[in-house]
Amino acid sequence: MSPNKDNEYFCDGITEEIINDLTQIKVLHVVSRTSSFSFKGKNIDVREIGGKLGVATLLEGSVRKSGNRLRITAQLIDIKNGYHLWSERFDRELEDIFEIQDEISMQIVDKLKISLKPEEEKVLVKRYTNDLEAHNLYLKGRYYWNKITEEGLTVGMDFFKQAIQKDPEYALAYSGMADCYCRLGWYSYLSPEEAFPNARDAANKALKIADHLAEAYASMAFVSMCYDRDYTKAEKEIKQAIRLNPGYAEAHFNYSVNLSINGRHKESIAEAIKALEIDPLTLMMYLNLGMRHYYAREFDQSLEYMNKSLEMDPGF
Repeated sequence: MSPNKDNEYFCDGITEEIINDLTQIKVLHVVSRTSSFSFKGKNIDVREIGGKLGVATLLEGSVRKSGNRLRITAQLIDIKNGYHLWSERFDRELEDIFEIQDEISMQIVDKLKISLKPEEEKVLVKRYTNDLEAHNLYLKGRYYWNKITEEGLTVGMDFFKQAIQKDPEYALAYSGMADCYCRLGWYSYLSPEEAFPNARDAANKALKIADHLAEAYASMAFVSMCYDRDYTKAEKEIKQAIRLNPGYAEAHFNYSVNLSINGRHKESIAEAIKALEIDPLTLMMYLNLGMRHYYAREFDQSLEYMNKSLEMDPGF
């Protein structure tokens, strides 16, 4: 939340970055951005939200930005009884945003009594840029990318490029460009010949800077699967993405498609189920699971998940 709608991109971006940080912790089941954001701005009891998302603990909060001043509130809530496990209010300057995000993530880990592996702690507090303007441009890029329209993807791409101009070593911005090119190619907003080689190039640049970015490996896999039709290479890349971030729903989604193409239907369905568990309120996850059953010639199960998506949205 913010008094100024122009700051929505910032508030959404900070929330998404915290979600992405927490998905790096293998023992945590973190629901994806899409499902979490379906409750944004709605006055719904936390126990109902927890039930719909299939989680035991809920992180709730708000972000307010005015000039260079920030007020961020965060509460960690036990779904069973509605009690607060932890709450904090941060009144800081904009330049403190990275420290605030780290503090929120580490407090959650502490309150849930999670023992971090050294590599998980390293990724959790990893800082990809020290340039606040580059970070701000990156958040704008992700905000527009999430609209999944031709205009949104094009505008998002421009913001990612601007972020790279500010900080040429900003791996996340290169990964954002790769994501934009993948979707622009998939939805035929750009020709495959223009979109997918550029997606691979951007993902490669991201990985040269930060070789642990699951999103960049997932983009590489998407190009290998959809453009090169090299399903063996795609599987290696997407398994690396999942190893680095087991909570990345889109990687499980794409892996389920790759397995289905290769006739490995039992494994394909298992991956589609994982994607749905991470992102339980996204209609495409139900459609995907229905399609995996369809190609396995399990038509009753296919209809079950197709009908569930229509129950959630009859206009889908």
